Amino acid sequence: MFGSLSRRFRYGSYLKNAHGIKKFAERMMGEFTRKVTKESANYREMNENLLVEKSNLRLRQNELEKNKMLDSSEFFSMRRRLRTNTLIVAVFVIASIFMNVISVTAIIEGDTALYSFMRWFGAIALALVLTGGGLIVTERLIESIFPQRTETTDARVRTPGLPMTVLWGVLLVGILIAIYGFSGVRAAQFANGQGSGALYLGFVVLALLLPILAGAVRYDALRYIDVYKTTQSLREIESRLAQIDSILRQNGEHESNFYKVNSIKYWDRINDFKAQKDNYNEESGLVESLQGHFARSYDAFQNEAAKRYEADIRDVTSRSMRHFDSPRSEATGRKIGQQGGGGDLVMPADAPEGDGARTGEVQETSSENYLDPQPVR
Repeated sequence: MFGSLSRRFRYGSYLKNAHGIKKFAERMMGEFTRKVTKESANYREMNENLLVEKSNLRLRQNELEKNKMLDSSEFFSMRRRLRTNTLIVAVFVIASIFMNVISVTAIIEGDTALYSFMRWFGAIALALVLTGGGLIVTERLIESIFPQRTETTDARVRTPGLPMTVLWGVLLVGILIAIYGFSGVRAAQFANGQGSGALYLGFVVLALLLPILAGAVRYDALRYIDVYKTTQSLREIESRLAQIDSILRQNGEHESNFYKVNSIKYWDRINDFKAQKDNYNEESGLVESLQGHFARSYDAFQNEAAKRYEADIRDVTSRSMRHFDSPRSEATGRKIGQQGGGGDLVMPADAPEGDGARTGEVQETSSENYLDPQPVR
């Protein structure tokens, strides 16, 4: 009762009008088309941005696939190896820096606070130079001795041969002499305090070997880092492409469902008003003909809604919507509600032809997305 009174209060002017049903139906049709067009435009703009991203990812994917890659078992095995090597290098570097710091401080003495600060600052700086230099020079020396081959040619990618090997060897010897000079002083202090010559030898040898070991382990890791990163990037691209395809399908389903649900909702409003208006017309002796108007039946309403939605969505999206071809194929798919070859837009759900009362669910068209789902590697 209260619902009927509320509708009489809100739509009283339509009840009294001789063409009230038509006018009310036009109002509901306008609200419906504005609502679904706005929702569809938002989702299509989102899909357009996703297609731009997908096109760029496809180009990047094609570039990466030209390089050597690891299979699944090799990828995870290589990841464990690289992580282990990284941890080992970090341990060697930290230990080498620590030993070089305490070695350098053995020859720098001072009692004032400023001198003490400069002492430790200088010791840390020299330790970083010695450790970093030893690591890098060792890596370059091994690389010059054992040059790597590229994946695309058989030519050896190497520095100018023996001269560079000699140069890196001389630099490494110089760094090791510097480390020996600093560490020998501290090692002698430890050996004199403990009365052990083996302690002296062990300290010096460890100080010399740590940067060499760090450089060798780092070289071993860098041999595989390129193919690992290529495989990792490709796996990330494939995951994102699958996610984009899923989002596009979900957006298409949401757009179609949103249209269907709201078309039923607004038709129910029109139908309720028709029942009330028919009662009012009978009481008032009015006669209103709906012949030729979409308010006469559910099927006619759906047909008219489809035409108006088609025109509105074409106007909204005609300037912004673009079609992106996948580098892998000439035809990557179609936009939601668009036929191949740039044909006319079709509805998310086709309205049944003919007149008559609603007899079931609205038929669905093929679930077209902006792009047909592409096989993801």
